Amino acid sequence: MDSNPLARAPDPAYEPNPMRVRALLGQCRELVRERLNRVIGDALEKLELDLMKLADQTHARSEQQVLLEAMSHLRKHRGQIAVAFDRSFLEVFDRRLDKPRLASVTSTAELRLEDLRLVDDSAIESEIIVGQLAKKAKDGIDQDQLMGIRARIGHLLANEELPDDVNPIAPEAIIEALKRACDQIPAEFAVKTALLHAFQPYVAGGIGHVYADVNQCLIANHVLPRIRHQVRKAHDGGAQATPQGMDPATAARLGRTQPLRLDQLLAMGQMMRSGGMPIPGAPVHMSQAIATMALGAAEMSAALGEAIMNGPPEVRSQVARMLSDPQRYAFEPAMQIPATPALLSSLSEMQASLADAPVNFLTTLDGELRAQAHPLDQLTIELVTVVFDFILNDKALPQSVKAELSRLQIVAVKAAILDRTFFARRQHPMRQLLDRIAEAGTDPEVETSAEGPFVGGLRAIVDDVVADFKDDLAVFTAAQERVEKLAAESAKVREAELQTTAKQLEQQEQAEIAHASALAEVRRRIRRKTPDFVRDFLLEWWTRVLVDSYLRELQGEDSWTHRLGIVDALVWSVGTLRRTEIAQLASMLPTLMRSVMRGMNAVGMPADARHAFFNQLMQAHTATINAAKGSTGEATLPDAQPAANDASTDPVVEEPAAAAAAPMGGDYYLHAVKAMERGALVEFVAEAEPVRAKLSWISPRQTIYLFTSVQGGRSLSPDALAQSLRSGAARLVGETAGLMDRVVEAVVGPHSVPAA
Repeated sequence: MDSNPLARAPDPAYEPNPMRVRALLGQCRELVRERLNRVIGDALEKLELDLMKLADQTHARSEQQVLLEAMSHLRKHRGQIAVAFDRSFLEVFDRRLDKPRLASVTSTAELRLEDLRLVDDSAIESEIIVGQLAKKAKDGIDQDQLMGIRARIGHLLANEELPDDVNPIAPEAIIEALKRACDQIPAEFAVKTALLHAFQPYVAGGIGHVYADVNQCLIANHVLPRIRHQVRKAHDGGAQATPQGMDPATAARLGRTQPLRLDQLLAMGQMMRSGGMPIPGAPVHMSQAIATMALGAAEMSAALGEAIMNGPPEVRSQVARMLSDPQRYAFEPAMQIPATPALLSSLSEMQASLADAPVNFLTTLDGELRAQAHPLDQLTIELVTVVFDFILNDKALPQSVKAELSRLQIVAVKAAILDRTFFARRQHPMRQLLDRIAEAGTDPEVETSAEGPFVGGLRAIVDDVVADFKDDLAVFTAAQERVEKLAAESAKVREAELQTTAKQLEQQEQAEIAHASALAEVRRRIRRKTPDFVRDFLLEWWTRVLVDSYLRELQGEDSWTHRLGIVDALVWSVGTLRRTEIAQLASMLPTLMRSVMRGMNAVGMPADARHAFFNQLMQAHTATINAAKGSTGEATLPDAQPAANDASTDPVVEEPAAAAAAPMGGDYYLHAVKAMERGALVEFVAEAEPVRAKLSWISPRQTIYLFTSVQGGRSLSPDALAQSLRSGAARLVGETAGLMDRVVEAVVGPHSVPAA
C-alpha cells in the first residue's frame, strides 16, 4: 500500500469546497506536526551540549547560572517539553483557523471601558521574543517556499493575502507553540527564554524543509501549482466609430461622438449614485460621462443603452457584471430603468400560450419588438437565455427535471426584467425557486422518473407558476414552499427506510466491537501452555458467548463479568497445579461444567462438538490432578493462573480490527473520509454506469458509512472507502454553490474589473 503523504488525489483539478479544504488542512496539520516533532526531538538530544558550550563561553556569572539551570531543567523535563510542544502546536493551529471568524465577530462589537485591561510586562516581553525569533527564522527560509505557504494556505482559507498572525503554520505560530512548551517547565522566565533561544536554530533550520514538504503536498493536490506575480493595469478600450441607434439631438446634447469606455461607464455609475455631483479627483477624460449626468434620467438611460448596443464588447460584458453586483459598481440607479411595456405584454401573451404547448420564445418573440425594447431589456433577455442553456446542459440534472425547468424560461425572463436584481440578489424569489428545484432534483435519493411522485408534483407546481405569474414575485415564494413540502415528503419516506437499515448496521457495529473486545480479553487470558483444544474452544465458541452477554446486556450468571471469569477458571483448571489445589479444583468443577454448558447452549454449539470438548476436558483434568499429586506442592509454577474472582469486571471496549485507527499522517484519502459529514456525495465509478450516492448515516463509532441512492444502498468502513478513493473506484463530489450562483458566475464571469 502506498503510504506516500504526497500522493496525488485522483481529481484532475483542485475544487475549493469545504470538505476538501478540511481534508487538506488536516493533512497539512498532521504533516507539519510529524515533521516538527522530529525537529524538536532531534533538538532535545543536542540542546544540553549546546547550553553547556554557551555556559563555558560566557563570562557573566548570572548568565552562566541561567544556562546551567536551563540544562538541569532540560534534563529533567525533556519528555514533558516534547509532549507539550505537540499539544501546543495543535492548539495554536486550531486557534488560528478560528481567528478570522472570531475577528469578524469582535470587530463589530462595541468597545467598552470595562474591556480594557493592563497587559502584564512579561506577556509583552514574550510577544517581543516570539516576534524576534520568528523574524530570524523567516530570514533563513527560502522566500519562494515561504511565499508558496502563504499563497496556498491562504487559498485554502479563502484569504489570498494571508497575514502571518492568521497563518496556522507561520513561523510565529511554530515559535509560539515552542514557547508554550517551554512555559510548562517550573523555572524562572529567564531560564525559559534561554531554552527558547537555544531551540531557535534547530527550528529555523527545520521549518524550511517542512514548508517544502507542505508545498509539495498541496501542489500534488492541485492547490495553486503555479504562483504568478501579477501587476494590475488600467484597462482602456479603444476608440469607436460614431455611435448608431441614438437620436441625433440627444447625441448633440451629450456632446460626444464615441461610445462610453469602461472607465467612463464606471464613472457614470458613480455619478448616478451621487445625484450628478462631480467626483473629487476624477480624471479629465471622464468629462464626457460627467456631462452626461447633468442631462436627467432619460438621457442617462439613452447613454447607457447606446453604450450597451454600440460600445465595444467589453462594455457589454461590464454591464452584465454590473447587473450581478450593482452596489459594487454604483449601478443601482440604472436598475430602476422601467421595462418596455410592449415587451412585457408580448411576454405575457407567450406565457399564456405555454398552457397549450411549450414554445421557443426567442424564435417566437418578434424581432422588431426586441429591437425597440430598451437595450438593458435586450441584454437581460440574452443573459437569461444563456442561463437556461447552462441549466439544460447540466449533466447532474435529470432530463425529467430539466423538462420542467425549461417551461419556466419565459417566466424567468419576465421576472428578471420586472426586478433587475435577478442577477445580483441571491434572495430573488425566482432564483431561489430555480435553486431549490435543482437541489431537490439532483438529490441521489429522489426518484426522478417522469411518472414518479416527485416529478408529478413538480409538474403541477410549474403549471400553476406559469398560469398565475403576472407581476407579483410572491408567486415564486409560494411555489418554493410547495417544492420544499414535496421534497420533505420524499425525505420522510426515505428516512423511514433509513432507520431500519441504520438499526441493522448499528447492531452489526456493536457485534463487531463486542467480538473484538471478547477476542482481546480471551487472548489476554490464554497461557502459552494452555492445551490447544481449550484455546480453540475459547477463541471460536466462548467469544460468541461473551458477545451474547455484551449485546443483550445480560446479568447474573450470564453477565459479561461472570462469563469472563469462566475463561480464567477454565484456563486455570488445565494448567499446572500444586497438590494443595486439587481439592479447590474438585469443588469448583461441578459449577464450572454447568456454567460452560449454559454458555454452549446460549450460542447453539452442536451436540457432537460439546461432547468432544467435555471428553477432552475430562482427560485434561485427570492428567492435571495426577501431575499435582506427584508434585512437592512447595511453590506455584509460573504457568499458574489467577483465581476466577480476579477477572476483569468491565468489558474492554475496543474498535474492530477493520476500523482500528491507523496513523493518518499524510494520507489525503483518510483525511477526506474523516472530514465527511452526512449529506456528502460520492460517485462510485467502478460500475458500468457511475452511481452518485449520498452519505446518509455514520455509525456511532464511525466504523460504518452508509451511502444511499435510488439504485440502493451500500455500507463501507472508513478504510474501505479511503481505498476506493485511492484506487479511483470512487470520487468525492465536492460541495458546490447553488445552481444559480454557478450559473451567474459562468454567464457573467469573474469580477475582474475593480470598482471605481
